[in-house]
Parts: sequence; structure tokens; C-alpha cells
Amino acid sequence: MNRTKNIVFLSGFMGSGKSTIGPRLAKKLGYDFIDVDYVIEENEGITIPEIFASHGEKHFRTLEKEILTVISRERNNIVVALGGGTLTHKDNRELVKKDGILIYLKAAPEEILERVEGGKIDRPMLLAADGRKLSGKELSLRIESLLKEREEHYTEASIIIETSGKSVRGTIEEITSKLKGKIL
Repeated sequence: MNRTKNIVFLSGFMGSGKSTIGPRLAKKLGYDFIDVDYVIEENEGITIPEIFASHGEKHFRTLEKEILTVISRERNNIVVALGGGTLTHKDNRELVKKDGILIYLKAAPEEILERVEGGKIDRPMLLAADGRKLSGKELSLRIESLLKEREEHYTEASIIIETSGKSVRGTIEEITSKLKGKIL
């Protein structure tokens, strides 16, 4: 890791708490906060579902890698919320592990389902191939399948925090405790 920088990368599946915990953790640390998905939407002028629909996942992943490269090169004292699939790409995993501290916010599949099922955001990876919303059982199976695919990458993190059944405040306290001695 580049010890001249303080970059905390939050990874985990959709609904694990990255976008909720990230800004509060950043505030507690006195850092800035960036949500990679939000930056992509701002830069592209369209939503992530629109990017997936019009350009595909491969294009989205290219944009994601470009944003991570810029953050790693130009930023310091920052908490970064990664997309749920960011770590599925080896280059991204290597970049975040080299330039920062990677934290995996781990949530149980049942809790993820509860968090994303009623969400206002259409998550492209949780839609049927034809773009329709999945039924509860289909959605549960999709979450379990994607989580199984991604788990090996998430667990490469240097810090793993279980978020299921915990308050945001409790999760942040656990993270800051585990960060002691790891950031400058």
C-alpha cells in the first residue's frame, strides 16, 4: 500500500451499506467522500441503468476503472464507495489494494434482499434480461448467485465488517477501531 495516502475503499454487495456508511465514516475521519457510481452518473449525464441499457456492462466497467485510477492518483484523505461489481475485475482489485485500505461491508443475503427489494433505484444486475423487475424468489436467487460469484473478491479486503443486524453508528465505530494504525 502507498503509505503516503489515506484512501479507504468500501466494497460489498448492493445494499451492504456503502453509500449510507461512507459519508458518515468520512465525516468521522475528517475525509472527503466519493461514491463511484454517483461520479459515473454525473460524468455521463445519465443513470447507471441507462448506461447499462445503452452501452452495456463492459462500458460501465471501463468508466469505473477510469474513475478509480483518477481517484487513486489525485486524491488523499478520502472514503470511496465502490460499486458492487467493482472488485470482479482484477485491475480494480489490484489498484484499490495497492493505493488504499480495502474494507468489505458484508451483509447476509436475506438482509440484502430486504434492503434492495423496495428500493427506488433499479439495479441493472438485479433485473431480468428483458429489463423487468424480478419477483421476490427470482430476486433472492439472483442475489445469492451474484454474492457467491463475488464473495472471493470481497474477502480479499484487509478489513471485513459484518453489517447485518448492526446500526450504522455501530458499524462506523467498528470500522474506525479497525482502522487504527492502518491510516496515517
